[in-house]
Amino acid sequence: MKKLLVIGAFAICLIISAQTNPSKGEFVTWAKDQLKLESKNKYLDFGIDLLGEKLISKFTTKKDYVFFSVYEVKALDKDIKVVGLFNHFIPISKK
Repeated sequence: MKKLLVIGAFAICLIISAQTNPSKGEFVTWAKDQLKLESKNKYLDFGIDLLGEKLISKFTTKKDYVFFSVYEVKALDKDIKVVGLFNHFIPISKK
């Protein structure tokens, strides 16, 4: 009985994670918001609002693994990887 309960809970978690796997558009919006948080300049914020989504989208690749996604942003000499899971984003590397 306990084994069946654990399997059921695991199956529910997998279904929920598949349903809440964030899209590339959601990632781009999140990344733009993160850039604005780090920016302390209102002119830079304006530029991010104006061009941020297009540029981030252009330099971002998404690897979809059904239950989660890995986003990789390669711009200039930076390589940033972020995991998207349960409608949240978790940075895993910055090079």
